[in-house]
This record gives sequence, C-alpha cells and structure tokens, in this order.
Amino acid sequence: MSKKVIDVSSYQGEIDWGKVKASGIQGAILKVIRKDLNPDKQFENNWKGCEKAGVPIVGVYNYSYAATAAKARTDAEKVLSILAGRKTKVWLDVEDASQKGLGITLIHIIQAYQEVIEGEGLEFGVYTGLSFYNSYIKPWAGYLTCRFWIARYPSSAAMPVDELPSIVEQPIIKHILEGWQYSSKGRITGISGNADMNLWYGEIMSTPEVPQKNPYSAPDKILELKLIRMRGDDVGWVQYHLVRLGFLPAENSKGKSNIDKIFGPATKAAVMAAQAHYGISVDGIVGSVTVYVLRYN
Repeated sequence: MSKKVIDVSSYQGEIDWGKVKASGIQGAILKVIRKDLNPDKQFENNWKGCEKAGVPIVGVYNYSYAATAAKARTDAEKVLSILAGRKTKVWLDVEDASQKGLGITLIHIIQAYQEVIEGEGLEFGVYTGLSFYNSYIKPWAGYLTCRFWIARYPSSAAMPVDELPSIVEQPIIKHILEGWQYSSKGRITGISGNADMNLWYGEIMSTPEVPQKNPYSAPDKILELKLIRMRGDDVGWVQYHLVRLGFLPAENSKGKSNIDKIFGPATKAAVMAAQAHYGISVDGIVGSVTVYVLRYN
C-alpha cells in the first residue's frame, strides 16, 4: 500500500513534527541545500524533529541549477558534506528553466550527480514535474536507470491529509515511479500554510533494521475477494501499472486511453500476461499476490 509523505523546506518554517505524525503523515523528504550551497535553514531542525517524533525520513532533495556535469558533481559533494555520514536517499530536483533544452547534457548532469551519491553508498533518484519529464527526460529515457518522483497536480484546491487523488490521475512514465507529488496545497496539523503532499510507493523503513512486511508471506484473502469484484478507481490502478510495465498499451486501436476503469477483455488479457511473466498463477484474477507484483516491479 502507498504511504502519505510530505516534502518540506525552510518555506514551512518551524514544524511541530509530533502533530504532523499524529495527523497521519507516514514519512518526510527534507530540503537539504540552498542555491548558495549552504544548508537549508530548517534542515537540521527538520531532521532532528523527524527523529524525535518517529517520522521516517524518506530522503532529502536538492533543487538543482546545474547546467554542466562538473557543477552537478560539486553540488552532490556538498550535499554529502551536509549529510555528514547520515544515510538517506538523495533526490535531485531537475525542473529549473536553466535546464530546459540542454538535450543529452541534462542526462549527463543527472548521471554525474548519481555517480557521486551512489559512490558514497547512498540511494539516488530524480524529482521533476510530469511535463518536464515528458519534454526533456523521456526522449533519453534509456540512458537513466534510477527511480523517479513525479509531480502532477489533478487539483489546485487545498488537500486535507485524509483526502486522496484519483488513481487514474497518477503519472505514467518510462521509469519506476517511486513517489507521486499530487498537491502543493496540503493542509497538515503542525505546519503553518501549505505543504507538498505525496503518495509513496517505495519501501519506507521505520528504522534501518526493521523492514516492512512482505505481502507475499501472508496474502490478504479479504483484499483478494474485494479486488475480484473491483470497479472504478481500483481497475484504473491496475490498468496504470499494466501500462507502466508494458503489458497493456497506453491507448487502444481508436486512440483512446486504456486506463478507462473498465475491467474488460483487454485488461484481463494483460493481467494474465503479467502473471505469466512474473511466474504466478495465471487466472486473470487480481488478488493479493498480483497486486504486489504490479506495485513493486
């Protein structure tokens, strides 16, 4: 299941992380560095606040202005110095106007940054908006192997913690989607003003030593019965992942989206193809194990 995650910076000011956790937030991503390469003014407070309140730190992010691979390496090294040995995932935020139209140079920038971060044993990913991804990364998609965190806002309205977007609005990309930033107007107890809201699909560890439970070990029969009779957004969720993994074309022969929330013959055939590919029971039924393989592959 996805988790509710926020990303924050000094823009949110001082945060009451105890109240944030009590509101239902299950993880946080913290801005680590500013344009001048000094630490974000609230980074240390946010890191300590998350640790004290027991809010898992999903990662840190660096809004990038790098226009060359050399600059990217310098920025990555500075992030590592600020982390000072702390282990977390580092997200490179590529969306600045200065990075538009760079062509494959943008890919070289990402690769250079990734090399520095992964060279220190940390995980690396890229954040950007769906439009930026489609315009400036998708043409070179085969050159990148990292996971992505994508912004796409279905609504401009304020979003309470307990309100979720329709799954059919989830971004479709050529890489693994680890997180979906679905609003910049999240309203969370403990934070004054707005905060970015995300659905998170990657594993979130409570501590480095305690992994999450693997759904394979105890399939949820109630969930299985529910999904056999699924309708609407549940079908859209399945169709999205079938498209993402290449088992269902994004569009049908008439040029219409195959994410239509209808569990028809094409969707069932795609489910069976996925089941065969991943070596699970080929029955066309979306049960717990099928849900797991669609989510985590």
